[in-house]
Amino acid sequence: PRIHGICLIIIFLSLFSPLSDSNQFCDAGIGYSESTCEVSSKILLKGGTVVNAHHQEVADVYIKDGIIVAVQSNILVGDGVKIIDATGKYVMPGGIDPHTHLAMEFMGTETIDDFFSGQAAALAGGTTMHIDFIIPVNGSLSAGYEAYVKKAKNSCMDYGFHMAITKWDETISREMEIMVEEKGINSFKFFLAYKGSLMISDELLLEGFKKCKSLGALAMVHAENGDAVFEGQKRMIELGITGPEGHALSRPPALEGEATSRAIRLAGFVNSPLYVVHVMSIDAMEEIAKAKKSGQKVIGEPVVSGLVLDDSALWDPDFQTAAKQELSLLLIQS
Repeated sequence: PRIHGICLIIIFLSLFSPLSDSNQFCDAGIGYSESTCEVSSKILLKGGTVVNAHHQEVADVYIKDGIIVAVQSNILVGDGVKIIDATGKYVMPGGIDPHTHLAMEFMGTETIDDFFSGQAAALAGGTTMHIDFIIPVNGSLSAGYEAYVKKAKNSCMDYGFHMAITKWDETISREMEIMVEEKGINSFKFFLAYKGSLMISDELLLEGFKKCKSLGALAMVHAENGDAVFEGQKRMIELGITGPEGHALSRPPALEGEATSRAIRLAGFVNSPLYVVHVMSIDAMEEIAKAKKSGQKVIGEPVVSGLVLDDSALWDPDFQTAAKQELSLLLIQS
């Protein structure tokens, strides 16, 4: 799998330059499955405005064999170097998306974007690496890993993997060691939601936290109270509320806050760092802020959609509008 750390560069012409066909992929120096692109091993981006985390400056960027080897003014190079005039353009490190679900099979459905179409869309927006979540096959981490390696054969950019844990026994414990030591996976996700599918118990969560700590791996949680959400869903059906608004009513923010608080406390009990994915409510955010203020190692993952969307559109009288909003929320929460 392409899990190396090479940082690609995207040149933004005005805002973004979509890479929509094979010629544009080749021009950008991005190879993909069955490509006939001939990518230069030496590239000089000349005179662009280089934007990094700490400052921006007009400079040249010299790339050799996929590695950025120099960022400075007026770089002189010899023959055999492809020179790209970046004057008047921004040159930025490619973005890394740490939370994606490509070609994910879930409750009888599958996400429509695979590793090629999803990555191509990401590249068009300036994201040059992502980390996807492996879902075990019948609980097996090894089988899940092999399945996702196969899914990623048509990838067109760098990627890495997190691993979900959906059951617990000594085999799973040993497989976690293999993932860390041999496969380069050092982050494991535990679902406190989706009762009857991916949801795990507090007992399993504790075992998982302990194993992550012993391996030096990062524990991640999808924090919603799955039992309470299931009860809320039954309540909505009994009341005849089967439209998009039922999604929000069945899982109020308090249930995310409770699960976030519980996961934080259990991680603190084990003394394991914790990463809370797609934080969606003030309730959850306040629990994370409180833990961080106390000195606990907790990371809250912000999602752009979660920062700008609320559930008001779920009550829109137009079903299509409300359904699209619900789909957005479901995608964010997976």
